[in-house]
Amino acid sequence: WIQTFHSLGERLLRQHGLDIGLPTDFKLLNDTGQWILLRKNLDLLQLKYYRPLGNETKFLRDLIKHFSHLKDENIEPADYLEYVEGLEVVSSDEAQVMEIERLKELAQAYQVYNQLLLDNSYLDFGDLIRYTLKLFRQRPNILAQYRQQFRFVLVDEFQDTNWAQYELIKLLSAPDNNLTVVGDDDQSIYKFRGASLANILQFKDDYPDAREVVLTENYRSGQAILDCAYKSIQNNNPDRLEAKLQLNKQLAAMNGQISQVDVWPFARESEEIVAIVDYIKQAKENNPESRWSDFAILIRSNREADKFINELGRQNIPCQFMSMRGLYYKPIILDCLAYFKLLDNYHESAALYRVLSSRAFAVSAADLIELNALARRKAWSLFETLENHLAVTKLSTEGREAIMRLLKL
Repeated sequence: WIQTFHSLGERLLRQHGLDIGLPTDFKLLNDTGQWILLRKNLDLLQLKYYRPLGNETKFLRDLIKHFSHLKDENIEPADYLEYVEGLEVVSSDEAQVMEIERLKELAQAYQVYNQLLLDNSYLDFGDLIRYTLKLFRQRPNILAQYRQQFRFVLVDEFQDTNWAQYELIKLLSAPDNNLTVVGDDDQSIYKFRGASLANILQFKDDYPDAREVVLTENYRSGQAILDCAYKSIQNNNPDRLEAKLQLNKQLAAMNGQISQVDVWPFARESEEIVAIVDYIKQAKENNPESRWSDFAILIRSNREADKFINELGRQNIPCQFMSMRGLYYKPIILDCLAYFKLLDNYHESAALYRVLSSRAFAVSAADLIELNALARRKAWSLFETLENHLAVTKLSTEGREAIMRLLKL
């Protein structure tokens, strides 16, 4: 099997959920689904300390994030509540009393939230790991079955695993421990969730006989680029494996490429953009045989592109933006959004115009011009014009048929 942790958990729970009392036809909730569930049952949370005074959306998002952290650490609702109820007030300090009350409220809300999930046959993403752990611990016969099936386990991107996922790995790979993990703390994207160093260091304690291989041969970049990256990442010391374990993670280029890195510091982003465009313009002037297409600007995210496009346009330099702008720029998505806007308000003329010209209806440009002309003369919305399309004498037969189909919808 090649799967993410969550897809593995979902597959196992759909197969064996009944063994621990879970319905196998559960629905998986994303962030929005979790928010809706809490919003509908806000009164059941019995919040006093965390009673929202304003933006309920932000408040509920923060609660969901807290619950997610708890599940990443494999903390059961009953354990959380037991821990909080065991806290003692050692003095009459009002601040300490309030802090314990705050924690009790969170623990009770966590318990209510999980009961709401079960009552509605829902699971969230944290549950997929939590209940898989529960399945393996409470049903050793099922664990034995999968230990026999998965005699070798490989975990990629190990630095991004959380505690619950690591517990699952240990359970599944025991007792033979034919386990390989591949990880690089310098590439961690979940350090804010307690991942990265913690699990890697714990792995060394849990498996002291594991053979360690440090991968330092690089076939992608030239040495100058690798040296620059290595010098940069040193700024994270001493909170790196290399510093803590006395490893050597300096990469060596294997491809023989000659590379060059120039580092330009700027005080402001606007200075950076102007300097880059000036550099391209100067380089083009110094080499008349070069073409504008010989130059490329790489950006971190699509939203950064407009700033460069504007400056290139200001300096009369032609450019093409080659990257996809994401889901909400895809034509089919824009068509769907336009249709949803119409369901909300029939007189949303811009949305209606897009729907009419979409592939689903394909009203011609000539017909759209006629419709718009009548809409302006009569001061109608485009939808009102469609309702009176018989007044447009120059409409094609195909255009009328498409309009009638849309009106029926």
